[in-house]
Amino acid sequence: MEMAKTSALLRDGTILNDRYRIIRQIGRGGFGRTYLAEDTQRYREKCVLKEFAPQVESDRALRKAEELFEREAGILYKLKHEQIPRFEALLRTRIDGKNCLFLVQEYIDGDSYWDLLQRGGKFSEKEVAKLLAELLPVLDYIHRENLIHRDISPDNLIKRNSDGKPVLIDFGCVKIAANAVSQSTGKHITLIGKKGYAPEEQMGRGKAVPSSDLYSLAATILVLLTGKQPDELYDSYKGRWNWRSHAKISPELAKILDKMLAYHPRDRYSSAEKVSQVLTAKSHSFASSFISRLRTLVVAPGDPHSGYNSTEAISSFVSKISSNISRLKTQTFSAQMTGFASGKIEPAKLGRFGLILLGVVVVPGFLSFSLIKSWFNLSPSSSLKPSRNTSLLQREQDRQQEIYQRIKALNLNSSSFYERVDRVFYQKYPELKGVRLTEKLEHRQYREKWYQIANKLLEKQE
Repeated sequence: MEMAKTSALLRDGTILNDRYRIIRQIGRGGFGRTYLAEDTQRYREKCVLKEFAPQVESDRALRKAEELFEREAGILYKLKHEQIPRFEALLRTRIDGKNCLFLVQEYIDGDSYWDLLQRGGKFSEKEVAKLLAELLPVLDYIHRENLIHRDISPDNLIKRNSDGKPVLIDFGCVKIAANAVSQSTGKHITLIGKKGYAPEEQMGRGKAVPSSDLYSLAATILVLLTGKQPDELYDSYKGRWNWRSHAKISPELAKILDKMLAYHPRDRYSSAEKVSQVLTAKSHSFASSFISRLRTLVVAPGDPHSGYNSTEAISSFVSKISSNISRLKTQTFSAQMTGFASGKIEPAKLGRFGLILLGVVVVPGFLSFSLIKSWFNLSPSSSLKPSRNTSLLQREQDRQQEIYQRIKALNLNSSSFYERVDRVFYQKYPELKGVRLTEKLEHRQYREKWYQIANKLLEKQE
């Protein structure tokens, strides 16, 4: 069987095998063209046809390439993951009297992350952290299936319109098959991967290991964070990445990315699962630090006539928050990290004490309990009830959020900074130690003083 050695453009509207109608060409590579089509026998569902037309010199090499391509396609067929396009079929057909071979795959409706970067500008830390958390399980899955993607980059990631999840496309099976043929015939091997995104062992020696994908993913994250190409972020003279001056992110995430980008595979994380564990640990460490601060906070006793013991109530309160933290630990890092930062974790998953936690994660030192207490009226027998004064609460939250964002932009440790502000505040107002500030007017001036101290310390850093 002689397959076509050259790739001819199929006209829009062409129907292959009385089933697949070509809509338009959407790509072209060294081994053929890629088309968007619709399946006329499946409710006109859209699909992608990837042509396999390697440039080989003999029919024998062509048959070998076809066999290898079918084998690689068979590996893709076994992959069953919601963030990987479904393999539909191998399509054999005749075009202009020549036999042709196509890979039929699910079409993902969405935009590539490269297009999103060009239209919307640089991604925030929260956005890339979410992307990282959602892609690591996909890499862990394919690596467990003994498959390496080899070509992760912003244009091979699609943000699916239906649910906003990233989908990993364009596995290197076509190039793998062609390379195997090239090796057997002594011809030049086509490198798999994009320069700047793929590590040295892959681009220089043609070898890929699971951590090679981690390297490419980290390079992709840097491009999205900075809006710059890899060659603008990599110092080829010194042989190292130089990106930190172009992106202001937390030291924790920066350290993780640096390890993923290590030159030697042995110096990177051993697996995608390991990266996920580190990310989760970082998130849990942040929450645990917050709980520790709550436990050591000094609060004035409650009203002796109410029969309400504030210390006992706080202990119970903290215990319940700690319980929620333990439960949250089992969720994905995406939900933890982006949820704590943005306040978008679903309330139903957290419970009412989880909601309190979300509200106070960014609240400054000694104000933490005061504002918690002002939001809710606590009594020994009743459940938590919302405070009536919400307008002041919103203004307080906005101001605190502004301070927190400035701390973050300066890469400061928020816990240490708040403690520093507290120390300065109590030096000026030692009589307020142990006093619970509330939303009452008589406390407003002291809250204002706290904010002024925080602003002055931040201005010195800026």
